[in-house]
Amino acid sequence: MTLKDQATRVAILDTLTKAMTAELKAAKAELETGLRAAKAETGTQTIAVDLNGADIGKATLVQNKPAATIVDDTALLAWVREVAPSEITTRIVTEVRPAWRKQLLDTLTAAGTAEWADPETGVIHDVPGVELVGRAAHTRLTVPAEGKEAIAAAWRSGQLTGVVLPELTAGEQEVA
Repeated sequence: MTLKDQATRVAILDTLTKAMTAELKAAKAELETGLRAAKAETGTQTIAVDLNGADIGKATLVQNKPAATIVDDTALLAWVREVAPSEITTRIVTEVRPAWRKQLLDTLTAAGTAEWADPETGVIHDVPGVELVGRAAHTRLTVPAEGKEAIAAAWRSGQLTGVVLPELTAGEQEVA
């Protein structure tokens, strides 16, 4: 292969990669929208990935559990001053000690509530300035090695032309 052939090959692969990346992003967004709708309508969160009648993987809408998130630092600081003053560090700025703050948030996340049980007294406190905030759902695509091999074989044999290539060649995408 000549240097000119190599440069041409790189230019083609780069252009196709950018077009496929844009198409993949759009396809993933469309899949996630569809999975969200299916979950809302029927509770379905996972769908099989099929290629030529063979099950080659699955696509799953993953909904993370809510995590404790500080929404009011001032309220949290005032509360910690009252119930655990040794966990306060005073500098130019007064703040909850980062390690204790993380431990508190982890504990609240695990408990699924913004209530903290003082390990020394057993008193349960509503923790001001902290709420459980839902985290964004995302789609997980699982394609095992056999599925990837099946996709590669289908690509090499031209069986994916109707699945992928029309979108790449439709001229709707502008390649950067």
